[in-house]
Amino acid sequence: MHTLLKTSLFSVSLLLMQGCATHANFVQKYNSWMGHNISYLVSQIGYPDSTYVLPNKNKVYVYERSRIYSIPSMPMFGYGYYDGYSMFGYDNEVIQETCKLFIETNKKGTIVRWGSRGNHCVSQ
Repeated sequence: MHTLLKTSLFSVSLLLMQGCATHANFVQKYNSWMGHNISYLVSQIGYPDSTYVLPNKNKVYVYERSRIYSIPSMPMFGYGYYDGYSMFGYDNEVIQETCKLFIETNKKGTIVRWGSRGNHCVSQ
């Protein structure tokens, strides 16, 4: 019975991990777009935030995503006025997640290269 429980928990944890957003999934997703036409990608993920033309006449489509939020951090404890430990208050931790996706196409609009920058380039 104990072995069955361990096996079940391990199986459930593997299933849950499959649904997690990861950078590896992000890489796999955009590697799969290589060789496809940019118009199909735009129809699937939307219009880019900006575009520019390279000296070799290839075009780069730029998608930017950012999110800033704060979460309460642990309370700070210190020595208070009443000869004992007291809570001075809570602090907030500000978190910024960014991802900038660059998709390069040739003159025919075929995706030839892609890259990304940021601390939160992930995909399901």
